[in-house]
This record gives sequence, structure tokens and C-alpha cells, in this order.
Amino acid sequence: MPKEYIAFDVKTGMKNIIGRDLITDDFIAIYELVKNSYDAFADYVTLTFRADEIVLADNGKGMSKEDLKSKWFAVAYSAKKDGTEDKDTRDGTHLNNLKSRRFYAGAKGVGRFSCDRLGNNLELETLKEDAENSWIVNVDWKKFEEDAKQSFGDVKIPVEEGNNTITFPKNKKHGTVLRISSLNSTWNEWKLAELKRSLEKLINPFSKDNDFKVEIIAEEFLEGDKFKSDSQKLNGVVHNSILRVLDIKTTQINVRVKDQLISTKLVDRGSLIYHIEEDNQIGEFVNDLDISLYFLNRSAKINFGKIMDIEPVNYGNVFLFKNGFRVQPYGNVGDDSWGLDKNKTQGYGRYLGTRELFGKVDLITDHFNEFKEVSSRAGGLVETQGKQVLFELFDEKALKRLERYVSGVLWGEAFKRKNYFVDETVADEIRKALKDDKDKDTYDDIKENIGSKIDFVNLIKVLSDDSNIRIIEYNRELVDLVNEQLSVVQPKFISDLERIAEKTNDSELVEQIKLTQENFLALLREKEEAEQREADEREKRIQAEERAFAEEQRRIAAEKRAYEEELKRKEAELQTERKERERIQAENDRLKAEKRVVEETEQRRLEQERNKSLNEKLSIESQKNQYLNSTRKTLSNDADQLVHSIDLYVGNASSYINNLLKNDKLDQETKDQLYQIKNNIDKALKVSSIIIKSNFDYKHTSQRVNLPKYVSEYLSDLSLSRRELKIATEFKFDHYCFLNPIDIDIILDNLVSNSAKAKAKNILVTFEKPSAKDLVVHYFDDGNGVPERLANNPTAIFELGVRDSLEKGSGIGMYDVKKRMENLKGDIKFIGNNKKLSGASFSLTFHNQ
Repeated sequence: MPKEYIAFDVKTGMKNIIGRDLITDDFIAIYELVKNSYDAFADYVTLTFRADEIVLADNGKGMSKEDLKSKWFAVAYSAKKDGTEDKDTRDGTHLNNLKSRRFYAGAKGVGRFSCDRLGNNLELETLKEDAENSWIVNVDWKKFEEDAKQSFGDVKIPVEEGNNTITFPKNKKHGTVLRISSLNSTWNEWKLAELKRSLEKLINPFSKDNDFKVEIIAEEFLEGDKFKSDSQKLNGVVHNSILRVLDIKTTQINVRVKDQLISTKLVDRGSLIYHIEEDNQIGEFVNDLDISLYFLNRSAKINFGKIMDIEPVNYGNVFLFKNGFRVQPYGNVGDDSWGLDKNKTQGYGRYLGTRELFGKVDLITDHFNEFKEVSSRAGGLVETQGKQVLFELFDEKALKRLERYVSGVLWGEAFKRKNYFVDETVADEIRKALKDDKDKDTYDDIKENIGSKIDFVNLIKVLSDDSNIRIIEYNRELVDLVNEQLSVVQPKFISDLERIAEKTNDSELVEQIKLTQENFLALLREKEEAEQREADEREKRIQAEERAFAEEQRRIAAEKRAYEEELKRKEAELQTERKERERIQAENDRLKAEKRVVEETEQRRLEQERNKSLNEKLSIESQKNQYLNSTRKTLSNDADQLVHSIDLYVGNASSYINNLLKNDKLDQETKDQLYQIKNNIDKALKVSSIIIKSNFDYKHTSQRVNLPKYVSEYLSDLSLSRRELKIATEFKFDHYCFLNPIDIDIILDNLVSNSAKAKAKNILVTFEKPSAKDLVVHYFDDGNGVPERLANNPTAIFELGVRDSLEKGSGIGMYDVKKRMENLKGDIKFIGNNKKLSGASFSLTFHNQ
């Protein structure tokens, strides 16, 4: 049975696939139509916008009926691509002259479907040069959507013969007119302004000899144009306004690839920095390329905005032009197809991103397959070997060399990183001197900065080390180091200069190197001599300091011996006095003991008879009151003498410790140990006083105490010995706690003592019961209050050794209060100044146990 052959049947849905789905943007649709006019050798195109119509007219070569059938109606066929497009172009016509200077902008054969993107109906009228009549094509794009099963070729498009009365742009008698109606979108003032700005960048705006013009006609907005600047008007020829900013003085690099030679020039604000040449070793597909990159410092950005009436970041960055026409999306605002921002994020300070760069890559090529655009017109170039070579040339020959100069010479990042200076601090200062360069349109700061000069020498040296690079010219001012202060620089820069002179055969530089070397050696000798003088002076100073230190040590030793001898003498006197007192005390004790035995025996007998029932009814609370009130009894002469002796000896010890704690040179561990000693001394002092003055049983120190009543009574008793203070308490309720009253005594003593030191006249104590188990005691005075530096850090008040700088205390009182409150399972907090009274205020919280 013979083979059967079946052909593909393309349905009408193909219209959308190669039209609206492929060309998703109105601007790109117009780009495609303008490019078709360009490829038809037009030198003038008009774009007329009316209420529901767009008319595109050009003065290109036009089409015959045969051209329409074999080319325009041939979907996905491009005569440009197979080289047959202009076989019939006649010698001597202006079209042929244009052809000698142009490459084709399109080569896919689907640009005509841009019309469908813009509107539902198309009327095409075209007239070929020297033809008698024009031809008119009417396309209703909706017919392709009526039946999805219908074959694409079954939709018949009417073609009819017109006349040659139509006039094309610049009064030419040939060209093509596209009338697109039933528009798919509204072309308002904003959209037309964006279109005009986009068309400015459609054809290479960097080309100064452009023979292709596009004019926008929108009569609806003519009146409004009267009040706008030329750059803001909607109507008129679209000018390559970017040409106005190319003269801004900034840092730029130009790379020209022509056949087998690559020429690179780096210019900084109008001055040539270097010019090099090298062989084109990777240019199999790239042999006609022009790259211009501009580094926009702050000054250049400001000037750009003034000239263009738009900030550069909102205009675009690095554009790609192929055969004179722009390739999308390269250079669009926010686009990073060149990978600029990606590189910048990998190394801040050494890379330039889209916000700092502006420029173009202009490629002229007939290698269509190596540099073809993806089907989506905004998708860029297809990944090919040609694209890879193009991007390598851009990155290696232009971008990296510009970045090396900017980050090194202009910013000082390279010379600091490469340790060209003997002192990093000096390098930092030299680098800071460059901070204002970004605000200037001259490079004077660079010429006067030794760091930038040294880095430029290194940059040229690296170029000279590449055997493929020929240095044609370089900036002489930046290698002139004869009069520079070279003592701060590492000597390796001289060998870099010698390498440059050797590679460039620069005799003038050789002489300059000799003078620089002599200057450097002279400075080096001066530096060594100065360092030796400094070392000698330092040695003398050290010896004098050692002698003074030894003398000081001898003086300290002598004072120490005198102090120790004085201590021994006082100790001997105290020992003698102590023994005499002990003898007197022993005698008094013996007499008292004998008398007391008799009295106590009789007293016990009488008390047992009279108070047996009463003693059984006494509560622990009455015992506490007895303990407290008994401290107010009048002492006998013997007891008074005993208390005096204890106060003398133990009090002296406490005073010595206070003096030691004032020494700021003591470490924290020593201070903590001294505090523990003082803590025990104070407690011993308090206990001895209570024991001697009452019948208090010290073996049972923890007792159940009615705390508000106890505090009120104790402060009342304390006020008798402090006549200068008026102490008031607001006692309203009972609250019992199981604790050691001695701790309460010492806490109150410390608080009252601090109030007296703060010049207080009044003290107020109140009680609050936030819960059944808790009691809060509020303490207020009208003294000077806590100093601001401590009030702002209230926890520091309770640290050991912290005190007001005007006080003479040891800084132990509040620390002791904090510790005792913690031992009682409670807490104390500073609650501020100027509360109920004008001085300091504290809250003491007790938790019932």
C-alpha cells in the first residue's frame, strides 16, 4: 500500500500567536511598523493620531502587487533574511544610496501583524517608485477569529488598484501608508508623551549622522503644545535629545571594535586618561562594534536631569542597538540584562550598577542567526555564541576597565586594599580627601591626590603587563610624582613606573623616575633620621621615667614603714587601754553578778507568784513590743560603759572599712569581701546594743512581727536621737511577718542616714497592702533627691561603691539595704524624685512567709 502524505494545516488562530501574543505592548507594535519603514529605505515617517485612527506614512520604496503577494502576504517569510529583498533596486536612486549605509532592522517576517495589536481594521496603500498606480489592501482582523477551525489561508483579503494621487512624506511619489482604525486602546496625552520618549531611543540616539526621521502629528494636543518646552511638545519630529547630554563632563570609556583591532579610550571629564589598542581575539562574529559607557557621578546626574528634564535612573541605563535599531529590553528602566546590579551586590564599592551607568552598545552585523531576537519582541537576544562573545567584550573590555578606574583612582578603594601606604590610617585620610570628587565636573582632586596617582600607576602597569595590549597614550599628569610627599608610600611603586617606561619606551618618564627615586630616597633618609632622633628621645624619656619611678617607690616604701610603725604604736596604746578596761569591767561584772544573784532570786520568787497566769497569756506580738520598748530604758552606769566600749572598738573597725571602700582602685571581689565584714560588724553592733539594753533573746532572732506597728515605733524611737529630722508615719492596719527585726532596724537606719546626708528635714512613711500576703512600705523625704545621673539608671543606686560625687560616704548603704531586703525575700526600688515630698522616694516590698 503506497505511503500517504499529510500537510500541516495552519488555522486562523495563528494570527494571534504571531501578532497580539507575540507583540504584547502598543509601543513595541509601533516600533515594528517604524522598523519596516526603515527597512523599506524610508528617510521620513509620520505618525498621525486621531480619535479612533492611527496613520503611519513613509516615503520608502513602496510595494508592487507582486511584492504584496510574494512578501507582505507571505507569513513568516523575510526576503531581508534570504538576501532577495532589494534585487530590483536600481542604481542611482536615492534608495540605493541609503542602502549603502543601512542594515536591516527586522528579519522575521511577522512585523506586519503589529497592526492587529493596535486596531481591528487596517487599510494599507502602497506605491512603488515610478509605478503608475498604487495598491490598496483592506484587512479586517476579526475575520480570523470567526471560525477557529478555518484555515489561515482561507481568509481572503481584498486587494484593489488605487491611483497615484496620494502624497507621501516630504512630497515623495512612493512609499506606504497604514491606516489603523477601531483602535484597541486610547492614545491620551500621557501615552503619546511616553511613545515620543520611547521613539527617541528607538534609533541609535548616539549616532550624530542619522538620516531617518519620525514625526508625530496629534492635532488634538496642538493648543496645549503652545505652553510646553520643545522637549515636552507632543507634535513634531522626534529628536535624538540624548545627544545633548553627551557633552556632560563625566568619566567615560569608549571601545571600538573594527575588524581585527580593538581600540579603547578612557576619558575623565574631558581629559584623556589612557588610549590602548589590542588584537580582536574573540571577534569571529563581532567585528563592527562601538561601546560607550558613562559613569554618572552626582554632578553628572544633576546636569543630566537639568538637560533632559528627567533623572537618568528614570530614562534608562545601557542600551543595545543592532544595525541602528534598539533591541528591547536592554537599557529599560529597572532592566538588568547586562547583569550590572547582580555584580554590584557581590562586591559593594568595586562594581557599578544601573544607577551609576549610562551608555550604549552599537552592533553592526549581518550575522542574523547569531544575533536574532527572541520571538517576543521585548525578550532580548537569543542565547547564541555570538551573544556570548558580545557580552564578553562588553564586560571585559569596557565595564571592568571603567570600574577599575572609578573604584580605584576616583574612590580610592583599590590603593587602600592593595596596601600601597605604610600606614592604614594615612591611607584612610588620603581616601577621605576624594569624597568631594563626585560633586565636581573636573578631575583636579585626582591630580592632587597621591593615592589616586599611585593607583593610576598600578592600573597602567597592569595594562602594560598584558602582552596583547599596546599603550598608545596615557595621562602624564597622573604619573608625575616628583614633588609628592612619598615617605608614606611603599617603595614598590617605583618598579611599577619603571615597568611602564620600559613597555612604552618613554624616555621622558625614565628621567622623571630618576628624579622621583632621588626624592623618595631623600625623604626615606630624612624619615630614618627623624625616627632615630625620636628613638633616642624616647630612650632618654624612658630612663628618666624609670628613675622617677624608682624614687617614687622609695618614697612610698618610707611612708609605708612610717605608717606601719604608727599603727603599731596606736595598737600598743589600744592594747594597754583595753586591758585596763577589761580589768575594770571584770571587777564590775563580779560585783554586779553577786548583787544580781541575790536580786534575781528574790525577784523570780515574787514574779512567779504574782505573774504566773499573766506570762502564760503573753503573745509573741507583746514580746516584740517588749523588745522594742525595752531599748528605750535608761542604762546603768556599768551597761553604759560596756556599750561605749563596744561602739568604740567595733565602730572603729567599721570606719576603717568605710575608708577602704572609698578606694576606687580596689577590685570588685575585694569590695564584696569588705562589705561582708562590715555587714557582720554592723549586725554585731546592733545586736550587742539590743542585748545589753533589753532582755532580748538573740538565739531566736526570727520572730513574728506586726511590721507596720514595728516600723512606726522604731522610727518614733529613732527620731529621739535625730532632733533635726521630723519623722511621720501613717499606720492604719496590722500585717504580720516572720523575720529578723535587726535587719529592719539596719535598713531603716541606712535610709534615715541617707536622708540626713541629703539635707532632709522631713520623712514620711506610708503602708500599702496590695494583697493578703504582701506589704509595701513607701519611704519619702524632702532632701536633695537622687542625682540625675543615677535617677536615669535607678538600678545603679544599689550597686556597691556607687555614690553621689558630692558625698563623702562609701557607697555601701543602699547596697546593704538591697542585700538585706533580698535576704528577707523582699525587694527595694527607687520610684523617683518629687513624689509625695520633694526629695527621693523608695518602695520596700515584703512577702509574707
